[in-house]
Amino acid sequence: MKLSRIEFLVMNNPGRRWVQKHFEFRIFKDFLKQYNLDLTGKTILDAGCGSGYSSELILKELKPAKLVAFDLMPEQINLAKKRNLNADFFVGDMTKIELPASTFDAVFVFGVLHHIPDWKKALAELSRVLKPEGVLLLEEVKGSFVEAVGHCGFKHPEEAMFNWTELENELQSAGFKILEKRKIVIEIFKSFLCLK
Repeated sequence: MKLSRIEFLVMNNPGRRWVQKHFEFRIFKDFLKQYNLDLTGKTILDAGCGSGYSSELILKELKPAKLVAFDLMPEQINLAKKRNLNADFFVGDMTKIELPASTFDAVFVFGVLHHIPDWKKALAELSRVLKPEGVLLLEEVKGSFVEAVGHCGFKHPEEAMFNWTELENELQSAGFKILEKRKIVIEIFKSFLCLK
């Protein structure tokens, strides 16, 4: 599902980038350090990359050999390409990722699943493109909060208003083992480290 105009503006502002860098990405880096997972020289996918700021953080901080990134919205990919990063950007759908199976050592997803009506299929696709023992770093928002902000001009599919138990069960059904989870803001936002 594409972002509404209001969400597009919210997702592409300095405040959002600050949160992504100092909270979401920092937690992902902590997870990797805690489990001694070094992604230097690896192949990484940034799924639902938006304007490419997350891709920029991944390249700068983790030094992968190759970074591939996609988003459903051409407008976001146009912004990402303007960053002139050493990454392969394309318009794509997380429920049918047009990339070969077992391609990536790690996949990053920064708060995208709650935009996808068939989020369970998206998780299965993320598992498909990850190599065995591949790492999934996922940040998400709780369904009840998504529902509440719907009254402020944010449009999200009802099918994707999952709770934490539903998300964790589906991660396991898609073939992931949850190694670590951490709340970002009370119980509204959580980050997960999973292994395929």
